[in-house]
Amino acid sequence: MRHPMTLPSNIRILIAEDDFASRILLQAILEKWGYEVVVANDGAAAWRILDSDNAPPIAVLDWMMPELSGVELCSRIRSRPQDLAPYLVMLTAKGETTDVCEGLDSGADDYLVKPFDFAELSARLRVAKRAILLQRDLIESKKATHYQALHDVSTGALNRGAALGKLSEVFASGQFATVGLFAIDDHKRILRDESAEAAEAAVRDLVHALRAHSPTAVIGRYCADELLCVWPDLDVESVAQQVAAARRAASDRPKGSSKSPTFSCGLTPCAKAASMELVLCYADTALYAARVLEGTTEVFNLELYGEQ
Repeated sequence: MRHPMTLPSNIRILIAEDDFASRILLQAILEKWGYEVVVANDGAAAWRILDSDNAPPIAVLDWMMPELSGVELCSRIRSRPQDLAPYLVMLTAKGETTDVCEGLDSGADDYLVKPFDFAELSARLRVAKRAILLQRDLIESKKATHYQALHDVSTGALNRGAALGKLSEVFASGQFATVGLFAIDDHKRILRDESAEAAEAAVRDLVHALRAHSPTAVIGRYCADELLCVWPDLDVESVAQQVAAARRAASDRPKGSSKSPTFSCGLTPCAKAASMELVLCYADTALYAARVLEGTTEVFNLELYGEQ
């Protein structure tokens, strides 16, 4: 496990320098320090590298280069939308105060004047690595927060709001879909006689079974013991087959392993003339019918007719 404020020394760095001798010297010293170096001998080549999907996270740029200057390159990089921006170090002979201000205003993160001290460059690059790490950690934190806002912590399924949002998108697009409501048959008994964790485990097992046998389904936790599922572009008959396969997998577990609790399911197709509320009402009615008919059928399909 890496220290929270360190990055591997072999991080990739782009050197954009048109002078051959300067480029070779800089490449040699950076490789000696353990960096993986990518080189470009003009601004256009540097732009192609930095605009690629696997761009180096740090770039050391000369100011005066053919095709694109260092400041033009900085401006172009900063003007594009990006999640993880490269750390740009301007390394140039232009050392006037106005030059430094122009370079930083164009988007450079740091500015170093030639001739430079190698120890100072090494320190500046360590700052760059820390900045990249903080940026990456922030992005991961935002992703985690976004995920948690949309998902049920216990099961990993979408939460109720996110699942209803997905269903709303289906209706807004006019896309054909099948909607299903699932319920653990003995959820209340498990909760009463066993434990809350056992009841949660039953719901998790159902989510896993549906994911395994219905890979295209949007799965959300509708309430404590119910799941809301949406199958875009899939008819009721095909969905019923996938649900039956999930039930068989749960009942066919090897001896000695825990058997998943059974579940009931109500399915209904989306009709173009129907509202989302009406479709959910039909799915809920179908689920109720499936539970009433326990022992006869566990999956009940209630057709909803509308303008096709």
